[in-house]
Amino acid sequence: MEREQILADFQACTSLEDIETCIAILDQHDWNLLQAVQSVMGGQSESSAGFDVQPNEASMPRPMAEEFFSSGILSDPVPWRSDANVADSATNFDPGSASGAMPGTSGAGLNTHSHGKRMLHFNVEYRNRNVDVFIDDMSTVAQIKESLSADLLIPVSKLELKGWTSRKVTDNSVLRDLHLPKENTLFLLTPDYHLSDSNMASSSTTENLNRTYNLKITCKDGSKYNQLNLNFPGTKSVEEVKRDVYNVCDIPVRHQVWTGWPEATEDNKAIGCIGLSYPSHVLELTKSNLSSNARRSALEVAQEMELSDDDEEYETPIYDDNELFTQDDHVGTSRKQDPLMPDFVKDETEALEHFTREFRERYGECHPVFYVGPLDNAIRDALVCSAKERKLLAIYLHHDTSIFSNVFCSQIFCNEGIVNYLTNNFLTWAWDMTSETNAARLITLATRHFGSVAANQIRSYKPDNLPVLLIISRSRSTNEVVDAIRGDVTVDELMSKLLHDQDSFSQQQQKDILEEAEREARENIRIEQDAAYQQSLEADRRKREARLEEERKLLEQQQIEIRKQAEEERKKMAEEAEKQALEEHLAKEVPDEPPEGCTEVTCTLRIRTPDRKMLTRKFYGRNRLQSVINYITSNGFHLTEYKLLTTYPRRDLSNEDEHQNLEELRLCPQETLILEERI
Repeated sequence: MEREQILADFQACTSLEDIETCIAILDQHDWNLLQAVQSVMGGQSESSAGFDVQPNEASMPRPMAEEFFSSGILSDPVPWRSDANVADSATNFDPGSASGAMPGTSGAGLNTHSHGKRMLHFNVEYRNRNVDVFIDDMSTVAQIKESLSADLLIPVSKLELKGWTSRKVTDNSVLRDLHLPKENTLFLLTPDYHLSDSNMASSSTTENLNRTYNLKITCKDGSKYNQLNLNFPGTKSVEEVKRDVYNVCDIPVRHQVWTGWPEATEDNKAIGCIGLSYPSHVLELTKSNLSSNARRSALEVAQEMELSDDDEEYETPIYDDNELFTQDDHVGTSRKQDPLMPDFVKDETEALEHFTREFRERYGECHPVFYVGPLDNAIRDALVCSAKERKLLAIYLHHDTSIFSNVFCSQIFCNEGIVNYLTNNFLTWAWDMTSETNAARLITLATRHFGSVAANQIRSYKPDNLPVLLIISRSRSTNEVVDAIRGDVTVDELMSKLLHDQDSFSQQQQKDILEEAEREARENIRIEQDAAYQQSLEADRRKREARLEEERKLLEQQQIEIRKQAEEERKKMAEEAEKQALEEHLAKEVPDEPPEGCTEVTCTLRIRTPDRKMLTRKFYGRNRLQSVINYITSNGFHLTEYKLLTTYPRRDLSNEDEHQNLEELRLCPQETLILEERI
């Protein structure tokens, strides 16, 4: 377990806010969370630095009153204290006060005093308010009562303090002799005193309006939960509070369904005048179901779900079993309790909404946050998720006829320290097994999710074996029951079991996180390799396509060239044939040479070809230039490709009139001509 998590859990269990003090205490116990919490919880002997829970402690007989009131040590003693009080209590905190000096404690760590006065803090819970008493350990219990009497205006003789860790405490007991820790929680009972509402109203209305109230609001939107911790002045109206909450949680006022407002609460009243618990008050906000048949305002729905004040007005001191259950019978006759879960459950979500509402009605606002939804969803959200987000699943099994149910729920399960620890470290799901049909449905669910062994264990529970808190963990893709906590435990024993289960779970969780990280790393490597392989295949495919495309284009080019060459050959052959035909035709047009001894004017022409051959031919002077051209053409030299030039002066006969005779062109009696290719 990481030290940051251990420190956070230690602060949640002990309500100590000074980090240096918490670290010093954890260092004393080598960061063992269980031992450190037990050293602060009190009840240990004077000679030991902490107390160990003996294996047979659960079976040891003890007075019922001590069991009930020993729970206060784990709740937050001063949740509303000011910064000055926090600093003072943290500075003066002495973990060895109830157990003697711890080994290795020095002045640099904790401020311990083996001699002289030591300031103690008592958080006294009375009805719907809490009173802080700061007093030195040389004072007596009677002096605490005197301080409470001055604050509450109740005679000292009417005050009874419960919740002492020692069994024999009288008004003359000196606090030092009780070996108390710095922070203590007591319960004030006034069974023989009743204060009229008129006196209370007249003395506290102005004070309430000047107070700042801390509203702890649990917002539920379907299966989503959101915890709000908001401060409002006492002059703020209920309607303004609802509007401000809308700005935070985005639930419009017309869709807000509230639970926890005092009776007869109206939107236009100031919150300091409606009877809220001071300094903090717990409320629950649910988004209304818009598809409901009846359209009701949030206030009307909240009034239907409103809490009874029986628990707050409960003042009868608890001494033994008979007196306790006599009080329960009295409460039962004053208000008929509905079952926590109706018979023949069809929809698990509706059943758990009913369970949560009735549980709140019975045992008050401070209770574990129950998961509202099917067990499948609870398992998925708690266990079937990433290892970092995984939580233990706590399944609370209730039975109304069990003699332990009321005691466990009211005094143990709803203890503020237990509630905070469950909320932070567990996902809690609940089921009522009072009805046989509901019990059978749960056994079916357990068989499907946890196997036949866990189902048979649940089936074997008798009503007197309940309530039971089953702790579910997940190992190797299997959900298994790792602990079954019976309802006959004390707060300290329940907290110790929860700490032990969470510690074991955290160790396994760290292993799971490492395995999951390794698995993700392997999966990422496989994905990268697959991606690289696919990229390689894609690159090869593109190369193959490019090569085929290039070959196709080359083939097309070759075919074009072949066709072009064939066309050129055809044209060339046609031209050659045409030229040959022309040459043969023109050869017939060339006049005969003059005979030897001809008396007419003749012309001897020597024609030099580009290939340095010499053509010699005689013509009559009267023959036209066209005859010479025909002769040259018949020898394969077409004037479209060649020019016929004289040597000197240089003339281009190709441009001369073809009808002129040779004599007129001054080519007689002889002339040398040159055939030159045209450029």
